[in-house]
Amino acid sequence: MSAPVVIFGATGFIGRNLTAYLKGTRERIVAVSRNGGPVDGATECVAIRDIDSISPLPKGTIAINVAAYRYDASRAASLHSDILVTNTAIVNRFYEFCLALSIREVRAASSVAVYPANRDVLDDLIPVDLNSPPNPSETFYAWSKRWGEVVADLYREKYGISTLSFRLSNPYGPHDSLDEKQAHVLPAFVIRALRTRGDFEIRGSPDVERDFIYVGDVCDVFARSLSAEGQHGAMNLCSGKTTTLREVAETIFRVTGQRRQIVSAHASAQGVAVRRSTNATVIEQFGKSDFCDLADGLTPTISWYAGAIGLQQH
Repeated sequence: MSAPVVIFGATGFIGRNLTAYLKGTRERIVAVSRNGGPVDGATECVAIRDIDSISPLPKGTIAINVAAYRYDASRAASLHSDILVTNTAIVNRFYEFCLALSIREVRAASSVAVYPANRDVLDDLIPVDLNSPPNPSETFYAWSKRWGEVVADLYREKYGISTLSFRLSNPYGPHDSLDEKQAHVLPAFVIRALRTRGDFEIRGSPDVERDFIYVGDVCDVFARSLSAEGQHGAMNLCSGKTTTLREVAETIFRVTGQRRQIVSAHASAQGVAVRRSTNATVIEQFGKSDFCDLADGLTPTISWYAGAIGLQQH
């Protein structure tokens, strides 16, 4: 089989999906997480505090970092500080691990939040100006993701570690948070649609547009990239098209067979109305062009949420 893979953040949203996606393709899939809990597809599960106990890994091992701090609205006072401190610490520990075990191939989840706020189109062919402020609503998170890309460049220059950083745009799918307060906008819509009846409230403008990408497509690109030895850089990982929040809600209603009225609670927001990202680089480098349609991605997503919420309620 192919070389081993070590996945940091394996019990998280992207991590669980990616580990399951790679199941059976590698002789060793080492799942690293905060507590070392079981993950489908992993041959070994290790708590991050115990990573020094991982048995020797052969040359060619690939390390993947999809670990990140989870948003939690209940901790608003320290939220941004927690995000910055935690995410930068994860990146630092991850590369320290790679250096100690002589791992020279890395894949990492970054974010389109790294782009300056004044960009109309988030194009990965245009370098990111780190001195230009990111979107006001994402400052601490954006800086933590920028730090991940900066550290990747430093370890490339000093130690020859090659990193492909994928700038994700609003991924969604199974195994995301079941807590609406912690969930991002699309999974929060799914949770609310399954748990409530009557008018469906969108907090803010329903005409805000975002690029949503199904987690299966994210996993597919990560898997394809594992054979790209020696490549280094950052690229967008997105669907390449935007959808309004109104369209997201209406698609959820169609998939679930609901007929509901959308109402808007126009809360003040610091976000931009439209956020478009290009995906030409990932298409060219990895031949990925069949990105999942929103309805097709929502079908397994809603199915998983329905089952998970049902279990949670019993």
